[in-house]
Amino acid sequence: MMLFIDYLEEAAASLREMKEKLKKLDLQYRRIWDRDIKKEMFQTRQEIAKKSSEVTNELLLNLDEFRALHKYYPALLQVYMDDEYIGKVISKKAWLLDYRPLPAKDAADRLAQLREWRAQLRDAKQFLKRWVGTVNARAFTATYPVLRGHVSGTVDKADVLAAIAEVDKVLLKEGWLLLISDSLIQLPIAKFMSKINALRIQEMAAKADLVRSQGRGTVAETVALRKFQEVSKGKQHYERVLTQLFLANPNYLRLQKKKKNWLAREKAGNLDRIVQSITPHTIKERVWLNQMRKKLDEK
Repeated sequence: MMLFIDYLEEAAASLREMKEKLKKLDLQYRRIWDRDIKKEMFQTRQEIAKKSSEVTNELLLNLDEFRALHKYYPALLQVYMDDEYIGKVISKKAWLLDYRPLPAKDAADRLAQLREWRAQLRDAKQFLKRWVGTVNARAFTATYPVLRGHVSGTVDKADVLAAIAEVDKVLLKEGWLLLISDSLIQLPIAKFMSKINALRIQEMAAKADLVRSQGRGTVAETVALRKFQEVSKGKQHYERVLTQLFLANPNYLRLQKKKKNWLAREKAGNLDRIVQSITPHTIKERVWLNQMRKKLDEK
């Protein structure tokens, strides 16, 4: 079985090759301003974006192994996270390493607290839109206590807004760590399935309009085609989001793959199709550790 670090090394080599190619093309383009070179640069950037997206997807599919690396080989994992070519992609999902299951009530109470804090941040941001000049942190944090410890003294408005953005980012990640837990994950699943089902209906209507528009002229067909593509793209986006949500909790996903019709009846068909299409990779810890030792001994 291929180890996840084998994939990461191949991905890093591939991205390095593509980015070096892009640098050479950029130098050539600066010298001769050729349209074909510009087109090739665009295609290379698309290939880089596609490969980066693939790395994210592979990380989620191999989340068990990613967490095992963090547990047993944190220094090695840090090497990959510091890598010039794949480091940023991996680091964006590093927050999943902080996942810890909580009892249902504790998770719900903490989520309610996070929502209240984020509401404070939104209100603080709206208040600052009307504010001119510096901000007295003591008075400001008395109104918005969630910012205590993040601003102090007399600070510029821009610095307060930056602090709000940073705190909100931390709270958002913690919120998602709660929402992917077994006790709360059905909340975002139901939300995204509602969007997917609504877009499925729109997609069918748009497809019917596209069929009817054929033969009615280029403009009518183009408008109908764009509408169909727009709706389809939106549906595919939320299906990818839902897939990533399931992959963020692979144990829960495996349990759902053994069940059927666990959500509302009108949603079960589409949801079951998505669930059954996702297969996260599983590792046996002892076997994996032996493979890792052998792999590292060969280096």
